[in-house]
Amino acid sequence: MDIHPQYTFDNSGNPLGVFLPIEEWNELTKELQLEIPQWQKDKVLKEKMKIEADPSLLTNWNIVKEKYQAK
Repeated sequence: MDIHPQYTFDNSGNPLGVFLPIEEWNELTKELQLEIPQWQKDKVLKEKMKIEADPSLLTNWNIVKEKYQAK
């Protein structure tokens, strides 16, 4: 399997995360037989429904970014 990860770093160069194209992620999970537990799927669905019912629960990304870049 050929994987081409992309890394994200903070301002100090510390790694924060890894991005994989969805095709590679799907191939990896199939090979490793990773499954999302039902309780996690239920939690995500519950949170999604709360946000759809009240979009004011979301915060604009630019506001969050400005708040934490200033520190």
